[in-house]
Amino acid sequence: MRLLKSLVVALLLFSSTADAAAPLVPGEAEHALRAWLAAFNDGDGDALAAFREKYRMRADAKGDLEFREETGELRVLEVVASTPGKVQMLLLPSANDRVMLVTATLDPDKRSAAFAFEGAQTPAKYQPRRMAMVDVLDAARTRLDTLQAAGDLGGVFLVARQGNVQMVWHGGHADREQGLAVARATRFRLASLNKMFTAVSILQLQEAGKLSLDDTLAKHLPRYPNPAVAGAITLRQLLNHTSGLGDIFGDKATSNAESLRTLQDYWAVFGKEPVAFTPGSRDQYSNYAFILLGSVIEAVSGQSYYDYVDEHIYRVAGMGATGSEPESMPVVGRAKPYTKIDGRWTVESASLPWRGTSAGGGYSTVDDMLAFGEALRAGKLLSPASLAAATSPQNHKAWYGYGFMVRGEGRDRLYGHEGGAPGANAVFYVMPAQGYVLVGLSNVDPEAMGNGGNFVANRLPL
Repeated sequence: MRLLKSLVVALLLFSSTADAAAPLVPGEAEHALRAWLAAFNDGDGDALAAFREKYRMRADAKGDLEFREETGELRVLEVVASTPGKVQMLLLPSANDRVMLVTATLDPDKRSAAFAFEGAQTPAKYQPRRMAMVDVLDAARTRLDTLQAAGDLGGVFLVARQGNVQMVWHGGHADREQGLAVARATRFRLASLNKMFTAVSILQLQEAGKLSLDDTLAKHLPRYPNPAVAGAITLRQLLNHTSGLGDIFGDKATSNAESLRTLQDYWAVFGKEPVAFTPGSRDQYSNYAFILLGSVIEAVSGQSYYDYVDEHIYRVAGMGATGSEPESMPVVGRAKPYTKIDGRWTVESASLPWRGTSAGGGYSTVDDMLAFGEALRAGKLLSPASLAAATSPQNHKAWYGYGFMVRGEGRDRLYGHEGGAPGANAVFYVMPAQGYVLVGLSNVDPEAMGNGGNFVANRLPL
């Protein structure tokens, strides 16, 4: 359930007691960043290690090279801002269309350096050229075939327009040990795509007059273990990733994995943690926020989260193959998840939740997700006003609405979600002006399917 679109990679520091050096000179931060980029693009582990040592960064040249496997070479599009101690650049990876903003900061006494990468909106002048439909789909098939032939992809990719399927590709294995091939009807884990179902549910309850987005968490969860946090955060802030809450992964999740079976079980593990910033003041992607939204759905509706989404979303949209049954329960057609360890694809189980949650981890098929997209477009799930609000920018950096990633304006506008976790990579996009729905689901790690979805969405004719 990692966020793919808003990738953040921090190259961490350790403290130093070196003597203060001469003042920084013009362009020094930019020079340092370009030196790192040269070593990165060359895939030179020794040069990366030397750079980290020089600038007193945590020794992790291996991490740099693993990052390079995901992005390929990084091309500088433009320098956004540059001072002696800080530079910002827009970079374009060769492996995908995901423009990144990198910020490099030098400590004033040159004892240390830090880089941070985050997803960025692509300026119009750098956007890919739109192509004829047949050419886009041919190029997409070639990309997917190449990945599948290399053993790096198992999944299904679908493109529809106005409800009419234009392309379906499937390849790879749903079960590598048994040699079971992926079929169009194979069920794949959705990772964070479940967040859209959670957001739609909250907005349905708002339309029914049972809650308001400006309600505090405390209003609906009065027994939440951290009253101060519950009283300070609104449902709107949970929906748009401005709550200040954190994640549901890491050592805490691993050590308590057996006890995390219901949404309320997560409260005991993560509920007492303070917020990272004043709610509403900035953006921070939070899976735990959507766990709490699921709890609100249960409290307000009187149903379990799973029963609510089944009745009010899956059945309404005709999504008969979608669900969140526990991983221990056999589900016909559900693909095995695979992650690469030491160069070999290995069945992933350690990081899987006991069952999918309101934050992610359920499963579906491409045809069910197409049905979801068509139900949204037809107004079967939300009113036009609610859908417009959910799929418009609602946070500070304008990359998220209410449960939906958003980008573009006018005929370029797009909404949906991406998701990635060990053994899963998924993408769902709707381009409302043209009636396009794109769905890509896979049972291998990020970001092959997400990259494919972006490739097509960025080139489809408008």
